[in-house]
Amino acid sequence: MSTFDNTVKTFSANLKDNEYVSRVINDYVKNASADGSAALRNSAAGKNFFNRDDVLKALTNIQLVYKSKYIPGQQVNINTEAFKTSLLNSIAKMNNVSVPKSINQIDGRTIDFVEMIFGAFLRDNNISDVIKGLLLKLQIPVIKTSLINHDFFYNSKHPARTLLDTIAHLGIGIEEEKNTVYQTIDLILDQLLRSFDKNIVSFRTALSSLQRLKTIEHKKLKQNEDVTRGQIIKEHARQLVLSELQYHTMNIKLPKPVQPLLLNHWSTYMFTSYLKFGKSSYEWQESIDILKIITKSLSPVDNLAEWTSLKNNYQEIINTVNEKVSGTRQNKEKLYLATDNLRKHYESTINKSKFFEKKALAEEDDAPLKDSIYADKSGDELSPVEKQEQSAKSIIAKLPEYVKPGVWFKIYTSEDTPPRRLKLSIITPENALLVFVDRKGTMIIEKNANAFSSEILKGQSHILEDHSVFDHALSQVISHIVKSNR
Repeated sequence: MSTFDNTVKTFSANLKDNEYVSRVINDYVKNASADGSAALRNSAAGKNFFNRDDVLKALTNIQLVYKSKYIPGQQVNINTEAFKTSLLNSIAKMNNVSVPKSINQIDGRTIDFVEMIFGAFLRDNNISDVIKGLLLKLQIPVIKTSLINHDFFYNSKHPARTLLDTIAHLGIGIEEEKNTVYQTIDLILDQLLRSFDKNIVSFRTALSSLQRLKTIEHKKLKQNEDVTRGQIIKEHARQLVLSELQYHTMNIKLPKPVQPLLLNHWSTYMFTSYLKFGKSSYEWQESIDILKIITKSLSPVDNLAEWTSLKNNYQEIINTVNEKVSGTRQNKEKLYLATDNLRKHYESTINKSKFFEKKALAEEDDAPLKDSIYADKSGDELSPVEKQEQSAKSIIAKLPEYVKPGVWFKIYTSEDTPPRRLKLSIITPENALLVFVDRKGTMIIEKNANAFSSEILKGQSHILEDHSVFDHALSQVISHIVKSNR
């Protein structure tokens, strides 16, 4: 973080101190020594200044016609002198005077201060270029508000300030003027420009409209994102179940009659367990443990202990499987046939085994399934999924604290395409993938957590702070003034 950023952070904390803010602003407004504006020519007689009512009337006259357009990449988008010249010409024309006059110091410096705030808006990388253009439409209404009520700078709940913040919040993911939300905000601001004179009711009306729009858009985003997230999680669950099945059956020759039970019905149970209870749940882990028991029990019987364990536990395995899969929405007749095929396979294995003749010894060992060789995990190795999950946890732990679902970022896409303003929707814990969606809730890009951390370090991707843009701009301006006076 730069020295200037640290300074701004310090002054942001001082914004809550109205007395401090008031002192800085008043010193700036009343101190003309640092002002080189040709529009502020003091006169001992005081007769060469337009009064405030004239200034406010002129501002109203040019409110709809004066256009200040944001041009990305242009160093100066706020030309205060050009604006003041337009204002002075409007006042002169309105009063039909030929003798040149100027704006008094307090009004002129107040206008300068507001223009500095709008300049800070345009330097704020958290605000998209198209939204900066919308904020510029409010220059004159905000200037008029600051002249009418100087407390505007100290009242954090003033509707004009809240309006500016709401526009920036609504537009955090908007990148094009053809966006319907952008166009709706534009219409609301046009209505404000047509109606605003001196009463803040126009700001309240515009704010109410934007807040309704905000509620509607938030609901739509949530609904669409829930659908997107659900699709991603389902696909992720399918891949996870498939990986577990492949790993635990890769060294087992599955009897053909038993294949539907494992590959269709049990995989469906695992899929359902993941979606319903999550990866960290007992239910999901239990579905894998039972899968291990089934696959171990389908291995060839090589000794008396294995035959004994199978004979004493096969019915409990069948009952357990039947109990679990019967709770899923699957065809009951097919489920019955699949579990019955498993029973037939077990009984055939037991009866045809060379160890069948030694069944008397087997009857002496009646250990429950949980204590059987099939439930013994001591020799189990971690599956590829489990190994990947351990690695993923370590990778995710190294991400900056602010990298979490719900946060907006400006995302690097490639060398040939511009970055995108996207919201982090999901971080998958098994493979450390970050899934980003646009403001409509549509998935746009996936990024590996390691790659994303690297992009952040290089400055290719960065967080979009959804803060009060007015407070942020005010802190920058105050910081600049204080530093300039040192």
